Amino acid sequence: MQGVEILHQQKEHGMNMRNDYRSEPIRRMVVMGESNAYGMNAVCAENEWVQTLGNQIRDLQDGPLRIFNHAIPSNVISPDAPGYTPGDAYRTSPSALERYEEDMISYNPDLAVFAYGLNDSRCGHSTESFMKAYRTIVLETRARCPDALILLAGPYWNPQYDPEAWEALEHQPDFHAFGRKGDDLVTAYNQAISDLAEEVGAVFVDLYSMLKGASWLIGHDACHFMDVGQRVIGMRIFCELAANCSFLSHSSKQMETELQASVQNTGGTNALPHVITTWRPPETSGRDPE
Repeated sequence: MQGVEILHQQKEHGMNMRNDYRSEPIRRMVVMGESNAYGMNAVCAENEWVQTLGNQIRDLQDGPLRIFNHAIPSNVISPDAPGYTPGDAYRTSPSALERYEEDMISYNPDLAVFAYGLNDSRCGHSTESFMKAYRTIVLETRARCPDALILLAGPYWNPQYDPEAWEALEHQPDFHAFGRKGDDLVTAYNQAISDLAEEVGAVFVDLYSMLKGASWLIGHDACHFMDVGQRVIGMRIFCELAANCSFLSHSSKQMETELQASVQNTGGTNALPHVITTWRPPETSGRDPE
């Protein structure tokens, strides 16, 4: 509950500082989501967005991180999704609502990542029903994992959401129950997920706005992101974490202290010495004065 408590304290005192959602390093990151979170269509495993995010965290935080990726291709938020197929083991079924206790809460995560909305919107799941299930999952995760940082990744953009982009495709895949076109549902989801994140003290990442129209990031199947798209998603999520959680800055601050780094001895190039020396006197530049 660290993020929620700090946010409330800042509001009470009229502070305008950004909320710090987590100051302690993350040791267990658990992800639930759909096929893109699973990493489908990424040729190199390290480019999967979940792995990209994890590796970025490992590079900059203090200590190790273990990742449990429980994303499942074709997964939906609940059995109420029109595309849900009962008994379709580890595809649409079990849905997130049916499995979150086993696949998220039982792992006692430090970072709980949920990434839903693409499949549900593509099969016409109403916003009210979708968010009812999502809200249940997130509130229960918050209650039972009170110290976890929760991150809600908004839905990805997809050519199906733009009728013109869809019609322009040379080959239009038949997604059967997941073939609904138009962006009315997905944009409603995006706003509702953002509101839910604010309510529970979670970090929200608006992927839709960043990815909208960037069809070159998606593979020939018109649904799944290729390596570069996967990498972009992971980096975008990492950027949101770094901008909202202080734990990722601890290692940098320690290096700054140990190496006595300052504006006088870091950055730049040895070019333009008559300019550089105004910031970096010869005795601190690490190079012989001219």
